Order: sequence, then C-alpha cells, then structure tokens
Amino acid sequence: MQPGEIIVARLGKGAGLVRVIEQSKSRVSVSVGRNKEAKLPADRVLLSTGIVSTDFEKVEAMREKAQEEAAKIDLAEAWEVLRDEPRAISPSDLAELYWGGNVEVTRLIALVLHLEEGTDFFTADGTGYMPRTLEAVEEIRTRRRRETENAEAAQSLMLALSAGKLPDPFTKAHATLLQHLRGFAVHGDEYPRSHAAHSLLHIVDAGARDLQRRAFELLVAAGVFSPDEPLELLRTEITDKFPPEALAEAEAISVEQSLEGGQWRDLTALEVVTIDDVTTLDRDDALSLEFPEGGDPKRAYRIGIHIADAGALIPPGGAVDLEADRRMATLYMPERHIEMLPVVFTRNAGSLDPGQTRLAMSLMVDCDAEWSITGYEIVPSIIRSRAAVPYAEVDVALKDDTHPWHWMLDKLNDAARAFRKKREEAGAIMLDRSEMDIKVDGEGKITVKVFQPSQSREMVAEMMILCNSMLAQFCKEKGIPATYRAQTAPDISDIKLTREDGSPLPHGPLLRYPIARRFLPAEITTVPARHGGLGVDAYIQATSPLRRYPDLVMQRQISRFLSTGQPFYPQDAIASVVGRAEVQLRELNQVENERERYWFLKHLKLTRLEESGAPAAASLFAAVVLENEPRRPAMLELEEFPFRVRTELPRGVNPGDRVVLRLAGVDLWRKQGHFVYIGAAR
Repeated sequence: MQPGEIIVARLGKGAGLVRVIEQSKSRVSVSVGRNKEAKLPADRVLLSTGIVSTDFEKVEAMREKAQEEAAKIDLAEAWEVLRDEPRAISPSDLAELYWGGNVEVTRLIALVLHLEEGTDFFTADGTGYMPRTLEAVEEIRTRRRRETENAEAAQSLMLALSAGKLPDPFTKAHATLLQHLRGFAVHGDEYPRSHAAHSLLHIVDAGARDLQRRAFELLVAAGVFSPDEPLELLRTEITDKFPPEALAEAEAISVEQSLEGGQWRDLTALEVVTIDDVTTLDRDDALSLEFPEGGDPKRAYRIGIHIADAGALIPPGGAVDLEADRRMATLYMPERHIEMLPVVFTRNAGSLDPGQTRLAMSLMVDCDAEWSITGYEIVPSIIRSRAAVPYAEVDVALKDDTHPWHWMLDKLNDAARAFRKKREEAGAIMLDRSEMDIKVDGEGKITVKVFQPSQSREMVAEMMILCNSMLAQFCKEKGIPATYRAQTAPDISDIKLTREDGSPLPHGPLLRYPIARRFLPAEITTVPARHGGLGVDAYIQATSPLRRYPDLVMQRQISRFLSTGQPFYPQDAIASVVGRAEVQLRELNQVENERERYWFLKHLKLTRLEESGAPAAASLFAAVVLENEPRRPAMLELEEFPFRVRTELPRGVNPGDRVVLRLAGVDLWRKQGHFVYIGAAR
C-alpha cells in the first residue's frame, strides 16, 4: 500500500472506503472522510485497490457506486458451487466465480462490502471467506422468515389495534406480540420485554409521550382490557381462583366432625350477637355480656369476646391452609373481594351466623362495677349467635331502651368507653376520622358513603383491641411464640392542641394531620413490645382469622397451647410468617388504597364535572388547608369526603383556613384530581 491509495478497511461501524496516509509494520494510518484520521491494525485492511487519489469527491463517488452494486449481489449460486468442499476463498476468486473473467475494481469493492455487511452464505475467517454449512444457511433462512412474519404480524396487529379491534385471523404470532403489549401496559419498563412493546408502539405512535398509557388505551379500545382494569392487581399476580384440592377440602370441613374429641366449653346458653356491616357475610367475631353468680363485686360483669375458631377447623398444612398462607389476607377492593379462604368455608362452617352452632376461641373478661378488669380466661368454646346486628341498628338500640338488645349493648358501650379512657391515660392517641366506603356493583355503578365515627363502630373496635392486647399478654406471660405488632408512640409535645383561649382544638383534619405525620409504621415482630399508638403493653392480631393469615396462625397457636400446654408453631415458623406478612400485607394494602382512589376519582368525574352534565356548583368543594409551604403545592382535605388533595394556593392562605376548590379535571390513568383554588370559604 502506498500513501493516497484507496482501500477497504474494517472500521468501527463496518467496512468502508478510506485513503492510506502512511503504513508501519503493524498499523495503517488512514483518512476517513474529509478531516478525520484513524490508526488501524494492519489485519483490518480487507482490500487494496491500487488506486491512488487525493480527490475526496472521487472516493465518495466510488463508494456510492460500490454500495449500489453491493445491494444487487446474490451469492446463493456461488455458495451452491462451494459449499460441498468448504474452504476459505479470497474476494478476488469469489468475484471471478460470481462475474466471470476480469472483475473491475468497483465490483470487487462492492463484493467486500456485501460480505462484510453480513451475508447468509459466507463468513469471514481471517484468511478469506468460508461458505456456511447447509444447516447454518437453513437456520438463517428460517430466522429471516420468522423475522419477516413477525414484522408483518406486528404491522397488522398495531393497525388493527389502532382501529379498535384485533386482527382477523388472530395468529400465534399476534398472541405473542399482544402479550408483550399487555405486559408493558401493566408493568411499564419493568416488564422484561418492554423493548419489544416499544417497537410495536412506535409503528403507530412514535411521538407518544407516555407509551405505557398508550398501550393501555389501545388494549382497552380493542376489548383486551376493561377501561377500569385493576392494573395494580395484575402487578401482584394475585388470583381469585382456588386450587381444586383446596375447594374440595374446604367443602368437607364440618363443625360436627371438629367437635369430636375436642375439649370445648359449651357457651351456647350465652346471649351472643355479631355486629358488622349490613353486607358482611363472613362473621368472625361476636360479643356477649353476663352477670356471674355469687355476688362477687370484682365480677360484676363478664364480657365475652368470641372469635370464630378457623384454626381448629382448617387442617394445618392442608390445601386450604397452604393457600391461605400464600395469599396472606383477603384483598378488599371496591369492585370485588379476593378471599383468603374459600367462600364455601367462610360463608358456612367458619362464619358465626345466627342460630348456628359454631366453634370459637372465647376471651371471657371479668370486670367490677367500674369496668376495671379483675380477671380473664381464654377457652375453646361452642357458641350459638342469637342475632346479626348491623352497626346502624346498634346505634339505634343504644338510644332506644325498648330495643331488645338495648341493655346488653348499652353496657358493652359503657365498658368500651371505660377501656378507651384507660388507653388514653396510658398514652394512646385517638385519631377519630370519618371513613369512606366505596362499592362498585356488577354494572359499574359506584356508591360512595361516608361513615362518621359512631358509638357502635368504636365499641366493636375497642373490644377487638381489648381481645388482641389480652391475648398478647397471655402469649408474653406463657412464653408462646407469637407475631406481635409494636409501635413507638409519636412525640407530639410541640404540636399545638389548644386554641388561644386554652380550650382544646376540636378533633378534625387540622389536628389529625400533624399528629398522624409523627406516627411511625407499626412493625410485625416476634418480640413482645409496647404498641404506643394504642396505649397497650403488647398487641397481637388474632380477631380476624377468616381474613388475615397471621390471625389464623395466632389463633391456632393459642388454641393448641390451651389444649396441650405446648404451642403448635416453633419460633422459626412464626418468624417465617412475620417476614412474609410484613411484605405481603403492605402490598395488599397498597392495592386496596390505589383501587379506592381510582374509583373515588371516577365517581367525581362522572358526577361532579360539568362535562358529565353536572351543574357548575357540583364541581365546587369546601376544603381545610393542612399545610401551605413554599415551593410545593399545598395539602388540603375535602370537607365532604375524607380525601386529601394538593393544589397551588396563595402564600397568604394558612393551615386551618377554609377554602373553596373547583374540580377542573380527573386523570384516571395517573389517579389524580386536578383542583384549582377559587377563594376563601364563607
């Protein structure tokens, strides 16, 4: 090679035409383009043309002509000739075989460029180009056919989706590509094949800002997804279908068989009632009240808190138990529930239904006339509920002394108030907040109800706290391995709790918000520790065994100890439940919160926006300002609903001020309501 000679060399982005500047023993300096130079190993030189030129335009013209020629080359026949006796062949020999006779330099350059771009028939081996084996060529051809078919399938799929339908016919290739789009719509870029979904979406939406959202919209339009598809649920891969063996085992569970050989205390003579929402079908707790005989002032009352004994009914390690362990809890969404246990069990043998003999774990608490606790015992029991009383009816019964349950409920309410007061004195912090109940029926109708704190709900909650704290104390005293819930009490000493005149601030958003922000999440642990938020020395959860697996485990643990003096689960098994519950319950809670937020915002969109036909006034909301800090949107809570929003407020608006907001729009994909400030509320 001589300075100025045009050569073909293997560059960083493939083969190309360059001019030699100078050559050493092992390296060649070349001119690439007009003003760029590069040093290449000598073995990167693929072809010396013998043509010397300093004219850049001439080199470019030669390159363009060679590339045009390279695009026309088909080496199939040459490969057929050479494949039976494979040997490396030089570019010049291959060119002579392909074109015959003397080959002009432009064609020779074109052949090298063609070979280097990647041919189906030959591969570089360092000394020339080897013909590929028949198997290798067939594999390449198969792959190319598949790529062509996939490209055609991708094109037809995306065009069909853009028209709001699926391709017809719908092929296996379409199904695979659609699965990539579906996975991307659910998981976004965390989906392992998200790049495949990106490629598909660029066919029809190269300029879309949010490709994941666009994928979802296309799938909705084609009927693959519902407009209200619970993507949060799909991300968790939770299913509502039970294995056949779990369903069969659940159906076979009977109270009568479980009674055989057990040491159950017959409490069927007690006046037991369940208190739940009117729609509740799986009743797992009940209450009773009696006067113990003997006139002992320390035992003026005996409160019974009865929990459905799912742990005794469900075979440990059986199909139902294993599935409950895997699910960890019932998932409550506005549109549906995904049960932890099969419905055939929770609606029958496991539910404390009126008039039915059921197994329970009963905490019997003795109290004096002032509701101080003087003793307790925990017993496996047989009970028979007298009535299922909804919360609303309990509130009526508490005021109506002619109601058949007035006396018992009134006394239990007195007890609950006394227990609550003692917890407050022990440091418990009460954040009485209204709750939203959102339901969606089978036709998609959304119902939103707001429940204010009521005596009935507070009474039942207080009895469950009492039960869980006393069961925890029992486990602590007896050294029973348990799953405790612990929480450090927040320091609220610097939070203003009174008005300027010294009177206490009313319980409301402005008081709850700063206090709630000080709470640390409760921890699940195997070590007994104080639950400062509730004001109790130890706390477990065992009152919802039909809905939470840790509750079922603890119920079984205590029941076995009561009957044998030994716990059922060793410490390491309890620790395993703790570790999994910590993660899974947090995940389930997040799904529930996200679905509630989605359906509430959809309710506002359908009923409160002017575009939905609602009057202009319907989009106005009074709200209480919770914070208004610089450089971030303010936080407010709507007065009509216990729902917090962020929006921009003037700097002069302070926490505690009441303002009017207008709902300007709802983005259901992002689960955001767009509120704008109108002015101060009257």
